[in-house]
Amino acid sequence: MKRGPVVAIVGAGPAGFYVAEALLQSLPDAQIHMFERTAAPHGLVRYGVAPDHQKLKQVAAVFEGIAGHERFRLYAGVDVGRDLGLSELRARSHAVVLTTGAALGRPLGVPGESLPQVFSSAAFVGWYNGHADHAGLQPDLTADSAVIVGNGNVALDVCRLMVRAFDDLAASDIPQPMLEAFRLRGIREVHLLGRSAPGAVKFTFKEFRQLSDLPNVRIRLPQAADFTPAMWEQSSSPDAKRVLQWLRAEQGRPVDAADDRLTVNLWFNVAPTAFVGEPTLQEVRVRSSSGDAFAIRAGIAVTCVGYACRPIAEAPGCDAAGVMRHRAGQVLDDDGDEEAGLFVAGWAKRGPTGIIGTNRACGYETAATLVATLPALMDAAPTLASDFGALLDARGIVRLGHADWQRLDAHEKDRGAALGKPREKLLSLDEALHVLSTGRAVACESAP
Repeated sequence: MKRGPVVAIVGAGPAGFYVAEALLQSLPDAQIHMFERTAAPHGLVRYGVAPDHQKLKQVAAVFEGIAGHERFRLYAGVDVGRDLGLSELRARSHAVVLTTGAALGRPLGVPGESLPQVFSSAAFVGWYNGHADHAGLQPDLTADSAVIVGNGNVALDVCRLMVRAFDDLAASDIPQPMLEAFRLRGIREVHLLGRSAPGAVKFTFKEFRQLSDLPNVRIRLPQAADFTPAMWEQSSSPDAKRVLQWLRAEQGRPVDAADDRLTVNLWFNVAPTAFVGEPTLQEVRVRSSSGDAFAIRAGIAVTCVGYACRPIAEAPGCDAAGVMRHRAGQVLDDDGDEEAGLFVAGWAKRGPTGIIGTNRACGYETAATLVATLPALMDAAPTLASDFGALLDARGIVRLGHADWQRLDAHEKDRGAALGKPREKLLSLDEALHVLSTGRAVACESAP
């Protein structure tokens, strides 16, 4: 009897789960094997969504439903490219789908970017969300002035967390070691540097209002006197137009000299030219589009200027935009030819754009492309057996299945409840294995 298709998905974030959902629906005999290098699934939902946006994380319940399917297997804690080669996956599967995201921060390419206290958004966001790659970052938030480079939603997330009241942060899922750094913060002023015009902001009006509505924060435009009538009117999107309207209305309000709220300064048409300090960051040098140069005193800086794919051994490289070459999710080699049986979805496919839900359409497109090529892929049966568990066991590679994650999930929520927060995250694979080996998470399973 001919077996059904075996599909391996690399990456357990939203894109990976939506690909799995589409394949489970359209291929009634398919076996889906999902590999995740961290101890926990859910990717961007767990490690990218801001900790004070808990409602957005509720989509994890959808992923849990997919993971519980009888034809789905999770292998967390397994690094494809290190523990298991991509060529080995391809030899044991009819198709492989890469949904590894864009985990690396793009550099600005200016002097001083490697100074202590200068961080990429990938590192800083990963740190406050408890990602194992960045849990040991230890940024010092005691400085009274910070610079954030960028004018997208990620920049606004970072800015909001830097100024939000501590009690709000304490009720989020920021892990306790990171929360302690926020408790000690001394930040009184944040400078948000936008390299484009005020009417070309990339953040949404909704995200902007979540910052501007904070009762302990005031928004300032240091360049307001230089705005021309045209600058107030020109906008690249409905969101940018609404932001400009809000800013223009606020300019007419009187300034109270006794106002001691934290200040967020919005700068436009400016770009950093250097990060300066010895031995750590002390100022950010900036140049405007008109050629004016000045310096902003700062003890910490976060650059939110984009993300790039994390390379996987044996996988084709990314193009100049930092995404994998593909045609509707079918991976292409450097010559533009199809890599038979190799597909891509999510940020690795389209770049770091869109919202969580964008990954559903993206994943479904890739799944449809895979299904369309499946007859030819089925004719070329895997050359090796698809018993990934036995292969990993033979190598001594510990893997965590969905049942293991359910125990860890219950354990994190139990710890969080004791602290008055949604969960208290485990910060490494070693911590997860320790919890599972000691059985401390077992008691949580029987809790009501």
